[in-house]
Amino acid sequence: MQVITSTKNEYIKTLRSLKQPKYRRQLGLFLAEGGKCAWEALTYGDAEALLLPQDAPDAGLMALAQQKQVQVICVSDAVMEAVSEVKTPQNAIAVVRRPAEQSFLEQGVIAALEDVSDPTNVGAIIRTADAIGAAGVLLSAGCADYTSPRAVRASMGSVFHVPVCVCDDFRAELTRLKGEGWRIVGAHLKGQPKLPHSEKHCLLIGNEARGLTAETSALCDDLVKISIYGQAESLNASVAAGILLYRLREGF
Repeated sequence: MQVITSTKNEYIKTLRSLKQPKYRRQLGLFLAEGGKCAWEALTYGDAEALLLPQDAPDAGLMALAQQKQVQVICVSDAVMEAVSEVKTPQNAIAVVRRPAEQSFLEQGVIAALEDVSDPTNVGAIIRTADAIGAAGVLLSAGCADYTSPRAVRASMGSVFHVPVCVCDDFRAELTRLKGEGWRIVGAHLKGQPKLPHSEKHCLLIGNEARGLTAETSALCDDLVKISIYGQAESLNASVAAGILLYRLREGF
């Protein structure tokens, strides 16, 4: 076990840099903040270190880290505050290696996000995808980084359970999936309320403000909408995704 009390420590400086996407990409590392996310990272992810408060370290997390042969670092409150993104630092932060790209399951439901810009929405959709046992989550390059602290927290650790792929050419990947028999279903205001039946669905969720682009919509086999019964114009992207993912999973 190591103890670090200075915010000027070189490793701590590295961890502070992970608040920025470019350093998460360059270093291949990200942070999982909070006891729940840290536990998931230790259990299912590829953690390299666990930061715990020096004054009151979590004995359960420490034991799990030692079992997984992950370095435990006890830090001062100042260090925890410096590394954490939230105003009130969490009781644990896991330092996690970014996972290699994983293959999707061969059937089921894929959640595909086009330029969803809010990391909280991205994380929440990954959490729902995990809950329905999704085949995977496909993200366009314009989406918020799913390894950002906010996205990881919103996923409640589901980023360590579901295959996630970030795709530079989103439409080319959708075309490839169509060729493999996946039925592409786009959430769209011009869609129909009924969902088609298929053993292989790929649900598209667009940007919070603009929705799906016209080019991506044109690739869809079906466009679907959620009925609005009150005066709200639309639903939050993660809420809409949750409704449709469950409907597709349950065959409605």
